[in-house]
Amino acid sequence: QVEDESDSENTDEESDDNLSESDIEEADDAVSQLLATFSTKTRKAVDSDEEESEEESDEDENDDVEDEEGEIEEADIDEGKKAEEIEDGIENDSAEDSDENSDVEDCEQQSDDDDDDYDNIENDDECVDVEEGTENEASDLEDKDDEAQTCSSNVEDVFSQHYERNLNDTNAEQVKDLKNWSPTFQTWPILGRLKMETPKVLDEGKKLLLLEEDEVSKPNIGILPIAPDKTDYTIDKYNIKKVIRDNLSFSNEGSSSLCLSSLSDLQKEVLAILTNYSDLYYPEATHNRWDELRMVYCLHAINHILKTRSKILLHNGKINKARKEKSLEDLDSYRDQGYARPKVVILVPFRHSAFKVIETIIKLIFREDNKGEVQNHKRFIEDFGPDQNQSKPHRLERPEDFEEIFKGKTDEDFKIGLTLTKKSLKLYTDFYMSDIIVASPLGLRQTVGVPGEKDADTDFLTSIEMLILDQADIFVMQNWEHLLILMSAMNLPPRDLHALKIDLTRVRLWSIDGHSPLYRQTLLFSATPIDHNRALLTKCNNITGRVQVLNIPDRGTVQEVAVRSELVLTRVPGLRDPDARFTYFTKELLPQFRSGLRNHTLIYIPDYCDYVRLVRFFKEDRGSSIATINEYMVGQNQKVAKARSLFFEGRRQFLLYTERFHFYRRYRMKGVRHIIFYDLPTYTHYFSEICNLMLEGLQNPQEEHLGSSTVTVLYQKSDQTKMIGVLGASRTKEVIKSEQPIHLCVIGS
Repeated sequence: QVEDESDSENTDEESDDNLSESDIEEADDAVSQLLATFSTKTRKAVDSDEEESEEESDEDENDDVEDEEGEIEEADIDEGKKAEEIEDGIENDSAEDSDENSDVEDCEQQSDDDDDDYDNIENDDECVDVEEGTENEASDLEDKDDEAQTCSSNVEDVFSQHYERNLNDTNAEQVKDLKNWSPTFQTWPILGRLKMETPKVLDEGKKLLLLEEDEVSKPNIGILPIAPDKTDYTIDKYNIKKVIRDNLSFSNEGSSSLCLSSLSDLQKEVLAILTNYSDLYYPEATHNRWDELRMVYCLHAINHILKTRSKILLHNGKINKARKEKSLEDLDSYRDQGYARPKVVILVPFRHSAFKVIETIIKLIFREDNKGEVQNHKRFIEDFGPDQNQSKPHRLERPEDFEEIFKGKTDEDFKIGLTLTKKSLKLYTDFYMSDIIVASPLGLRQTVGVPGEKDADTDFLTSIEMLILDQADIFVMQNWEHLLILMSAMNLPPRDLHALKIDLTRVRLWSIDGHSPLYRQTLLFSATPIDHNRALLTKCNNITGRVQVLNIPDRGTVQEVAVRSELVLTRVPGLRDPDARFTYFTKELLPQFRSGLRNHTLIYIPDYCDYVRLVRFFKEDRGSSIATINEYMVGQNQKVAKARSLFFEGRRQFLLYTERFHFYRRYRMKGVRHIIFYDLPTYTHYFSEICNLMLEGLQNPQEEHLGSSTVTVLYQKSDQTKMIGVLGASRTKEVIKSEQPIHLCVIGS
């Protein structure tokens, strides 16, 4: 009995041991299942104390992963085909409906059925089984060409590196801190001297549970663009969509080549920066380069929209397939949108500028001989097309840059939305249904209102991924405040999330985290270096970095002065201090001109606030006679003619003349013998233009002139950028570093 009891006890102990082992195995399985529920394609569990005991299971899992990756790659192409078949079927239905409607031009009242698959995925189940047609097959071939192009480069598309990876909060704060930005200088053949600034981020020292994998979690932070190899140049490495590549050689103005490398050297270098998704400040976008630059940034913007659209349609197909198969899918893998649909904003100063931009977009999508797919094109031509009075010659000869700036319609209040579908381009679409918004700062400002107020409408700007400021120098001549307000309205959190009707499972995580400004690319093109524009761009913290073109001219516009005169450079205390400038002018400079009886003195004033202050001073002082011309007299020809006549005849000693009036009219003022630049001109070539008003042929023959002509310039050390354009780099360096407050020299031939 004792032996039996001992045997039974041993048996019970063995069974208890077996139960404990099975319990442990079940517990291990439970832990594994729990960890698996947290695992995604971009996340894994780390810092775990347990390891797999069997090497064979690891090998089997690796084989399964490889098989799954192969299946996913094959499924992507098939599902991409299905997504495009869906879109074709929807568009064919909308085309039949549009045939029944007699008013084709009014796309605002048309149904947007051909774009429902882009905005929502709720109704995709109804149209998955659309039959495939010849057009679908052709489109599939094009997408295969795009995929083959991407694969052949053996490099992940920069678009994916930039927008499809999340930035954690720690790195985001590091990017916002300007102390973490470091400059690098390069010299490219055409663009010249480039200052490339990139942020430096530090990885967190302690890894957390469920940390994202390093090879897929890091976005495109601090990547420098690479200068293109022009000896063996190909546009294929920039992953440009096939439809754009095919139409580029036909739409690029000034190009006679039919090959894909028909880009100019300037366009090649600019495209290399744009496709790197770096910010760009280019202050040499003069009127003779507008067409080249416009073509490049329109190409980049359209390519961005088409890539975003293709990604959304591909994910729609995958989600529909998962719903049919009732399989669980990782929804984080399909985050491909922002809160709102608009992705690109292009700001231009005049209506004619918008006309040129949209015409370039049309050429890149449909070529010039096929505009039947552009809805509301006739209305667009009437609103934005060439002015009927454009062919009439001006009575006065104006400089070439003036003729180019004010060609066509020069209205400053306009805005228009563009929607790109697979087969058409819709104009005049609602902003919330648009892909691209082309507007003036004034026009968009009126729509936005004042950010923060109850009636402000900024939600359509919450997901802007590309902001293009073309001819930004003209914004300074219009109203700089409009642009500042628009910049503050970009990428704000949505005010009314329910009104946007967005599927939050498709919104990118970095957008939800409030990091949208760090992903936005800002492109600023200006005809001349302006401190306001440069400061505006340096406040943009794009995670990829920014590129500034900083070519310092050694030859200034002072050498273009044709009138022999005495130049007096007078330093004013302070930095950007209007009070110090006003005090010096009224206390020191003005008494010298009064005592010397220097009649026919033109006072050039760039800032309107300074102009108002001086006019008030002269009226209260009553010691000098003045005539005034400002930008608000542009349409008042009689007042302008009277002021010019009084000054020309010598009945007024001083003529107060604003820079904005000169920008909008470029009159050749007569009777000028002396000039005072209250501040240096914004456009450096204005300096020589104003000085050449002292030519003898523009003087009053009835008045005798005694002494030489003089040019007096008031400057502060903060005016170095403008002074370099006038005097050149070497002379400016001498003047700025000199301890003497006054410098004298003779200019002109």
